[in-house]
Amino acid sequence: MNNLSVDNLFNFKKKIVVITGSSGQLGNAFSKLFLSQGAFVIGMDIKNTKLKDKKFFFYKIEISNKKRVERLFHKIILKFKKIDIIINNASISVYSKFDKRKDIEINKTLNSNLKGSLNLINTYLSEHKKMKLKKCNIINIGSIYGFLSPDFRIYGKNDNFSSEIYGASKAAIIQLTKYYSVALSKYNINVNCISPGGIFNKKNPQSKLFLKKYSMRVPKNRIGKEEDLFTALLFLSSDYSEYINGQNIIIDGGLSSW
Repeated sequence: MNNLSVDNLFNFKKKIVVITGSSGQLGNAFSKLFLSQGAFVIGMDIKNTKLKDKKFFFYKIEISNKKRVERLFHKIILKFKKIDIIINNASISVYSKFDKRKDIEINKTLNSNLKGSLNLINTYLSEHKKMKLKKCNIINIGSIYGFLSPDFRIYGKNDNFSSEIYGASKAAIIQLTKYYSVALSKYNINVNCISPGGIFNKKNPQSKLFLKKYSMRVPKNRIGKEEDLFTALLFLSSDYSEYINGQNIIIDGGLSSW
């Protein structure tokens, strides 16, 4: 730690970063962020990630399939000799009414949002011990809806509201962060979480009425942007965060402070 300085606080050159859900809005933004910092980025998703960069490597994979995750992680570590940062970002939601919830919706959500993260962390730990790797920062992406209920009054008839199973899966991710931060600390693996508030959807924008009502609930008076998450993400990924472990950083413009 003595050789660290402000100048290299966010120096990610030669760092190997694994990002799940790399084809989604946040995953794509995170991938571009780390590429801009000189890192090698390994994207994982069930959909192709349209990112062209010589330092970006994409693998099409269903992360709820543990055997496939194990084979891929072994392949990655043989190629790069390490993984410095893992960002468990992959997640989905469902938008049907909670009292009409189908088993297939529950299973699909939990497989992506919870089982996938479990598979990545457990598989990496196995490789970490077997290959005698030095350290790793794991950042889970939670949500404010992991500890808050959505305010149903701000949703219009055609707005997609956060589902109960999505919130439950994110609550599990926050608790998983606490658990693994303790269990993996002796291996020099830090586990933290970022819980964003609502993020503006560039591809399918939320309705103007929803954005107005949501913003009224936020002290900053606006919905979040991808870039609002960048500083916390980079900091938790950096060597300067070595003593920060098991934390859930809430980035919601103050919404949860009311």
